[in-house]
Amino acid sequence: MNGDFKLFKWCISGVPVIGDIENLINGKTYYVLLQNNYELRATGGFMGSYAKISTERGIKEIKIQDIYVPDGQIAGHVEPPYPIQEAFRIGNWWLRDSNWDPDFASAAATVAWFLDQGGEPSADGVVAVNQLVVLQLLKVLGPIEVKDYGKTVTEQNFYSLAQTNAEWGWFPGSSGKRDFLGAVSKEMIEKVKKINLIGLINLIDLMNEQLRRKQVLVWMRDGQLETAIGRLGWGGRLEDEWDKNSDYMYIVESNLGANKANCCVTRLIDQEVSGGDEKVTVTWKNGGDYRHPLPPVFWGGDYRNYVRVVIPSSHNVKAVKMGDRVLRKAGPEDFATANSLRQSMTDDMYVVEPRGELQIIGFWVIVSVGEKVRAEIEYKSVRAGEYKILVKRQPGIEGFDYKLTVDDKVKVDEFVDQDIWIK
Repeated sequence: MNGDFKLFKWCISGVPVIGDIENLINGKTYYVLLQNNYELRATGGFMGSYAKISTERGIKEIKIQDIYVPDGQIAGHVEPPYPIQEAFRIGNWWLRDSNWDPDFASAAATVAWFLDQGGEPSADGVVAVNQLVVLQLLKVLGPIEVKDYGKTVTEQNFYSLAQTNAEWGWFPGSSGKRDFLGAVSKEMIEKVKKINLIGLINLIDLMNEQLRRKQVLVWMRDGQLETAIGRLGWGGRLEDEWDKNSDYMYIVESNLGANKANCCVTRLIDQEVSGGDEKVTVTWKNGGDYRHPLPPVFWGGDYRNYVRVVIPSSHNVKAVKMGDRVLRKAGPEDFATANSLRQSMTDDMYVVEPRGELQIIGFWVIVSVGEKVRAEIEYKSVRAGEYKILVKRQPGIEGFDYKLTVDDKVKVDEFVDQDIWIK
């Protein structure tokens, strides 16, 4: 690296600060996406709100905004991905659903484009933060007194208070959620300013851990910074950490039910490898109590999940099954008309999307309250010598039960809460 760009500076906990600090904090605009992982999306959760951070020799302003505000300023038509149209049937693609791509760098660039179209300043960087991280932050900081609302916010009640202010008396243009989150953010910043050295170290360690576990993802417009972020493993790219010679599996879910069903959904992944044959079985369980959300008492409901299974492009997909049904592979005739005209859910097919040296297999999974649903993907793989695989865990979920059987021998049977290499 040449010029004034400095790759690392190290804090006492070992968290690297990327780049030339003056360049990072002078005249820039960063967006922090506040993602609700109870409504899971590809990059971690539904983007209900975002923080716009303006810098001028330091932080100049932090402004909380509802995701629907820029949406109201976007002119023209943007063709939606077909599952988004089939779920919502509104004929357009909006900022609120733009974190669609399972590769965060691609998704963040799309989010930045939508923000720009919605009248916001051009993004120098986009950071995705899941609600899980906010809860951990509250655990470190302790109770937050929100004077404007006469409330004490804790790890236990944050979600309920945020959702209540978001949905109680909601109407287009209402600002309850934005105002509440803005008040909480203001008080949290004031508390951080007064934190002691031990508390500061705990905060740095917390962010380091959440970055490592990809509950916080980072994208920068500057190419050098983005390269450095990728090396640190913070960028959420599909091929990060993969050597391209070993096996690979990444299961990405998107809750398109317009509810918070992920409060109550668990999943079990069972992978069997025998010679060059592989089968991945995913079982989802919806442990909710109510089919329809009853806010502010209960936020769940039926789980309408568009799932994508990412595997190496060298693998040959043999079959995709949903319970006892064998799904058909989509062909050109299934997309002969514009996505924006689709009016029914094509839950009888799967779609294969090439993505470099990976491929993405996408299909619908519907899990009603109190039910279990099983999906199976069978494929032929190219296997030589020792079996190795990178298993990735999607941001926004704590983890999943995973069992790997190779040549009739159980090699792994554990709860996976981060990306893992197995050999």
